[in-house]
Amino acid sequence: MWNSPAIDEPRGVLYVGTGENYSSPANDRSDALMAFELATGRLLWHRQKTEGDAWNVACMMPDNPNCPEEDGPDVDFGAGTIIPRDIDGRDLLLAGQKSGDVYALDLGRRGEPVWHNKVGRGGIQGGVHFGMALDGRRLYVPISDMTSPEAEVHLHAVPSKAGLYALDVATGRMLWAQPADDVCNGRQYCEAGISAAITAMPGAVLAGHMDGRLRAYEAETGKVLWEYDTTQGVTATDGSRAHGGSFGGGAGPIVQDGMLFAASGYGIYFHMPGTVLLAFGPAAP
Repeated sequence: MWNSPAIDEPRGVLYVGTGENYSSPANDRSDALMAFELATGRLLWHRQKTEGDAWNVACMMPDNPNCPEEDGPDVDFGAGTIIPRDIDGRDLLLAGQKSGDVYALDLGRRGEPVWHNKVGRGGIQGGVHFGMALDGRRLYVPISDMTSPEAEVHLHAVPSKAGLYALDVATGRMLWAQPADDVCNGRQYCEAGISAAITAMPGAVLAGHMDGRLRAYEAETGKVLWEYDTTQGVTATDGSRAHGGSFGGGAGPIVQDGMLFAASGYGIYFHMPGTVLLAFGPAAP
């Protein structure tokens, strides 16, 4: 498990997604959504979405005997699950997978499926990574879908769907799609997609891309309202020079008291390094 669980206080249940098995044989609880009783830790139910998935980093190394015989596809549930309340009389569990699939499960019926939408291409570093965002009836889905042959050893010829997408929570219907444009111009480890968790606020969705851009999208339409290239050099508060890189990880942009804070730089696993925490505020009068 490498995502944050969701707590259902009225039912006394914790929900969490799991990753792939690291060794053979793959079991029936990998790439699954699981419900645990809060008071006891007892497993109440689980819903596996991808069978037979066993993988580890050895699978990316030539002739490495530690790669499980299944050899992937490595499509964890990496993003935290989300519970929207009373959607047309139902409480749902929303989950995004590295396969590019997004699911809604009925919590009143032990996780029975409500809808499913394959938004991204998916892959080892594809699909939904660190976090979706919810704003009323809209679910915002960031798609990574890396294209580097080093990162995606099985998917070189499959088109990427990197970008930001909005789904209707009740039906899973696509409301808008905003594929990410490619501004990498050959930079090493530069990718157009979104791996880091995103943030929804009234009227906008904030997303940090793996190419170093921090973007604000209009919530209603997906139009890009504003963007900032965090890979450019800046002078830090101690007077030193620094720059950002790829956005990654579970901490999305933070909005508080008229300020926007964002950490840029994720220099592991084929991403651009960087070391800045940036603070944005209102324009000077």
